[in-house]
Amino acid sequence: MQPSPIERARTYLKRRWQRMVFPGDVTALIIALGLLWMPAFALVTASWSDGLGVLFPIVVAAIITSFWLARSRLSELGALLYSTIYGFITILAVNLVALPGPLSLTARLEELIRRIDRWATEVSTGGVGTDNLIFVLFLSVLFWYLAHNTIWHVFRLDRVWRAVIPPGLVLVINNLNYEGESNLDFFLIGFLMFALLMIINSFIQSREYEWGRQGIQFSRRTRRSFLRIGSTLSVVVLLIGWITPAGSGENYWEKIEEFLGGDPLSEINELWNRLFSSLEGRGIATTDYYGGDRLDLTGSVQLSDEEVMEIELEDNPGGLRFYWRSTAFDTYDGRGWEHSRSVRAFKETENMRFNTGSYAARRDITQNITIAIRASPLVYGAPQIRAVEDIAVEAELNCVQGGSGCVNDNREADVAVIRPREPLRANDRYTVVSSMSVATADQLRAAGTDYPDWVLRDYLQGGGSVSTDTQSLAEQIIIFSGATTPYDKAKAVEQWLRENIAYDETISAPPFDKDPIDWFLFDIQRGYCNYYASAMVMMLRSQGIPARMAAGFAQGSYDAVDRTYLVRENDAHTWVEVFFPGYGWVEFEPTADEVPLERPGDVAFNQDFPTITPEPSPTMTPFPTNTPPEQQALPTATPTASPTQAPAEQLPATTLTPEFQPTATPTPTPESTAAAPAITDVEAQDDDTDLLETILLILGILLTIAVVLLLLAAFVIWWVEYRGLGGLNPIQKSYARLGIYGGWLGLRLSNRQTPIERRRVLVDAVPDGEQPINTITSLYTRDKYGKPAPEDTQGEAVERARRAWVEARWAFIFTKFRRRQR
Repeated sequence: MQPSPIERARTYLKRRWQRMVFPGDVTALIIALGLLWMPAFALVTASWSDGLGVLFPIVVAAIITSFWLARSRLSELGALLYSTIYGFITILAVNLVALPGPLSLTARLEELIRRIDRWATEVSTGGVGTDNLIFVLFLSVLFWYLAHNTIWHVFRLDRVWRAVIPPGLVLVINNLNYEGESNLDFFLIGFLMFALLMIINSFIQSREYEWGRQGIQFSRRTRRSFLRIGSTLSVVVLLIGWITPAGSGENYWEKIEEFLGGDPLSEINELWNRLFSSLEGRGIATTDYYGGDRLDLTGSVQLSDEEVMEIELEDNPGGLRFYWRSTAFDTYDGRGWEHSRSVRAFKETENMRFNTGSYAARRDITQNITIAIRASPLVYGAPQIRAVEDIAVEAELNCVQGGSGCVNDNREADVAVIRPREPLRANDRYTVVSSMSVATADQLRAAGTDYPDWVLRDYLQGGGSVSTDTQSLAEQIIIFSGATTPYDKAKAVEQWLRENIAYDETISAPPFDKDPIDWFLFDIQRGYCNYYASAMVMMLRSQGIPARMAAGFAQGSYDAVDRTYLVRENDAHTWVEVFFPGYGWVEFEPTADEVPLERPGDVAFNQDFPTITPEPSPTMTPFPTNTPPEQQALPTATPTASPTQAPAEQLPATTLTPEFQPTATPTPTPESTAAAPAITDVEAQDDDTDLLETILLILGILLTIAVVLLLLAAFVIWWVEYRGLGGLNPIQKSYARLGIYGGWLGLRLSNRQTPIERRRVLVDAVPDGEQPINTITSLYTRDKYGKPAPEDTQGEAVERARRAWVEARWAFIFTKFRRRQR
């Protein structure tokens, strides 16, 4: 009776399993998984970046793939190439799935490419990398090859120490650089436990192999008993080592620090800091929330109480309300905010100054800022920053009058974000001078609506495309309040949001088919600062009032004696800035959880605003983006804040005296000229350079590919012709390569064959290489079995062997190529 197809398939799979998986392999795979997961768990616990959870499925996939390759007939180089291909596919797929948001596969791929391109641009132009996705991709590649190395050396080469040491180095480096509060010792103990088990398991396998060769009978329970006893002894050894008193180790640490401070390693450390500037060791970096070009409106947030920075004021703040801004966003695309700027200006030396315009009723405030977190890729300061001292910085900005030389020429610039040229570390200190508005409500009411062209161009974007419901709501609020000036209209919208929307950090992400602002205003009527500020900006823009989203931190807790503000992670915040002719950008606070921002002359509107709830629009309305600058995407961000406002009695009231009293259409007076900073470079995205940049980009890509191919070819030649031949002289190396290339052609060469017999096999297979093969074989026979040759004769023989091998190599390659053509 013929077996059924199912039985035949089952029998086939069973045979394949038995042929590939030997006794003890499953145990070894589990041990290898634990060995590799320990450093992965340590990295995730250290919270260098979000998104590190992708390491676990990548390690599992790498172990399975590498085990299959180790059991195949592939050479070491062939298996490595196949593993690279499978790794690229796996890493790409896992990281695409891990990207946040309900995006399609195409959209995820485009987002990944945009973020990689943005990071590469930052690094290649001398800046610092601020997207942690690249760090996640780097670790994904690292752990794939760690897994491949571990499995290959365990199951193919039986070199257990080569399998254990690389992941152990990753774990040790992580623990040495981590300065947070989490205890990573558990992962080190776990790693040592798995390493000892792997050594024990390898020993058992080698013993079983020897017993099998010698025909010695042994119980299959022997492996289990060895592992049980070995595990117990490992635990005992680790416990003894843990509780045994040790010396101070100060001398060892001094030597380590001296070693790490050497020139080569310090340069590597500097490069690492520039590539991954925003990595943290105590949790996800708060600075990273607003460090990119994009801020998405997403779901709930949870921030810690960790100290971020301390700001010392050089003079009495005199009743001012402070925000510490990192970024100003101008473009809303229906899902979140971006800042688009056409110029990147940087200075290699300290003290960079910006012309923020000549506006009335503003006051210069000097702040000395000390960083408390492990790393910060951003410069913070009260709006609007006029100067950054003590550190070298770069800024993304627009030149108000066009062009790209406004920083050099001391012309007015619209700055979006300022970053340090080198990442700021804990206890780093810098000084910021900001021009803060001290205008009264009456002054701002009289500012009028004679807006500059650049303000209308950049800061009314999307105002005509908001949903009918949002525009209608803004109109009804303004009409009901009786507001007639842009200032009173802004205050009315601010007050309505504070009184009618509940503060909630635990909201879910908005539905993908709805505009987040409409969903926030009409559906859930709850949210946090990102939503409050977004709604107010777009409501004002719909009424023709230029406004923008500002991000950074609320002022934090104030110490009146030291005149310092302590800013914590949960002070992360977004607010609104509105432009007033003659007075510049002025801050507003629509978030209900924050203390109201009031100015002399403010009046309260009707406290009984009607609850206006029009039917929401069924679909999301797309928003146009600003056209002049090129936009690039970076990591998403969704922090909020629960800051503490400095008590009123701590900020003594002062009489604010504006510089001048403008008319409805003031003519700003020029600011006193200052020495233009010595900017090293200014990068402008002008249309005239687009074609040249595209050509240079293509040439750069082609050059990079050529260099990679050359390096790959050099690596292949080294791997095939030099690896493992270090103890041989040049003649012996040439002879050994004949055997290596013969194996590449599939020839069966045995160590029992004499050199003459091997020569015949090779010449029969590679007739074009007969002469160089004969030469090499003859030289090898004399070198191996003849009398030592004189030094001058030996040098001539080495040169003949070298030339003969060059000819033989090409003969082997051409023979292989012709075989493939058949």
